[in-house]
Amino acid sequence: MYKMTGQLRDSDKTQLEQWINQGPKNFTLLFRATSDGCSSQIFHQKCDYQGATITVAYNQQGSVFGGYTSASWAASVASHIRDDRAFLFQLKYSGSDTRRKFPVSKTAYSIYSHASFGPIFGQNDMYLFQQTIQNIGGVFSMDGTCAFGVCYTMTGVTSWNDIHNGDMKATDIEVYSVAAKPPEPNTNQKWRKVPEWNKKSVQELIQEALSIKPNPCLKIQDYRIVLIGPVGSGKSSFCNTINSVFRGRITQRAICGEETHSITTAYKPYSIKSNRESKLNIRLCDTRGLETDLGMDIMEFAYLLNGHIPEKYKFNAEQPIAIDDAVFITKPGLQDKIHCVVFVLDASNLHKLDSKIMDKIKSFRKAATRIEIPQAVLLTKIDIEEKALAQKYETVYSNSSIEKKVIQVSEMLGFPKNHVFPVKNYENEVMLDDGVNLLALLALRQILYFAEDYMENQSSDNEDFPVKDHDFEAGSESI
Repeated sequence: MYKMTGQLRDSDKTQLEQWINQGPKNFTLLFRATSDGCSSQIFHQKCDYQGATITVAYNQQGSVFGGYTSASWAASVASHIRDDRAFLFQLKYSGSDTRRKFPVSKTAYSIYSHASFGPIFGQNDMYLFQQTIQNIGGVFSMDGTCAFGVCYTMTGVTSWNDIHNGDMKATDIEVYSVAAKPPEPNTNQKWRKVPEWNKKSVQELIQEALSIKPNPCLKIQDYRIVLIGPVGSGKSSFCNTINSVFRGRITQRAICGEETHSITTAYKPYSIKSNRESKLNIRLCDTRGLETDLGMDIMEFAYLLNGHIPEKYKFNAEQPIAIDDAVFITKPGLQDKIHCVVFVLDASNLHKLDSKIMDKIKSFRKAATRIEIPQAVLLTKIDIEEKALAQKYETVYSNSSIEKKVIQVSEMLGFPKNHVFPVKNYENEVMLDDGVNLLALLALRQILYFAEDYMENQSSDNEDFPVKDHDFEAGSESI
């Protein structure tokens, strides 16, 4: 079932919880004028017998105000309802946070519930509308009134003009149910089992990554891992983060930054060495960021998967690579092909991801799946999505918000949840952090495992037949 979301901010909910003073609350949107229509009939259909609610009005001046009642609305009552806990409130005035609580003083007249009217607090202390109000140009001209200080104590203001600017034209009206929030689960309970969070685990993961190598019978040196994702998702930053982990210092081999279009324009593989000159058997391949009308298309991606695109090839949206291009690799070997595809997504921006880009990612996933190339997802910028994680990266795998993001991506793209890895790239730091390193290494290890599994399949497929190069036609049959 589709769940409506309202304009009420988390900070507003926290303030309301404090005013209600009964512990943490869940706020569920029941009614929204812009979505449901501004009518007393719809208001009562959606909000009657729902227990405690808050009503919130937003006006053209950027002011936000409303009322709370612990009593249920009920059209059939057609009279006042007593509620000792009711109050009016102010959250914003002319766009600026202005938080005031106005408690009920005449409790016998706390709210008035009638089928012909929307929510009324007091004896018209806050009366917004009756019957039906039309949305004209994005505004509801409320036909109610706000009587000052009749049944509510209006401390801190001299009139309703100090609350709604004398403007009874609403851009929206919302009603939320307010229910007790269930106890939070044990925050130490991890939703994915990971190693202990310490320097020893970092070193063990580094050594394990260095030890993973392709089967010698395949006659290739490195696993070729390609990073695919929208502009600004953090592909290049992940290359730098992995390089930093193994070099033991912050590095920036891949150029990064914030731009409208992709800073990375070429297919650029990076080899990784440790600070002891040991080499990781991987080529981490950066690519141009995906855009709605720029970047790789499905045909170029198919060429890339099958090894037809050479290293350092510069993507050209106006003229994609073609079979007759001089640089086109017509007979790629296994070393030229992609061994694992890693999609990189910004965890803080999933809700804004363009549908065309999402469709492109899904088509890329299908193309890779068709030829049995394994795939994973990196969820970057988790510290922006969940600010409580800053400097507490050991809590990532027990953080419910990050778990929800992993589940969301899993459902969006059809990945098993254990193919989705939250990471934090080095961006502002000038010194290494064990938490950042561990997140990157846990993701890298699993990506290497996926590539190793793919190579094992290649080795099994060729037990009776020697490994050989395939020409373009043969390599593209399954695309």
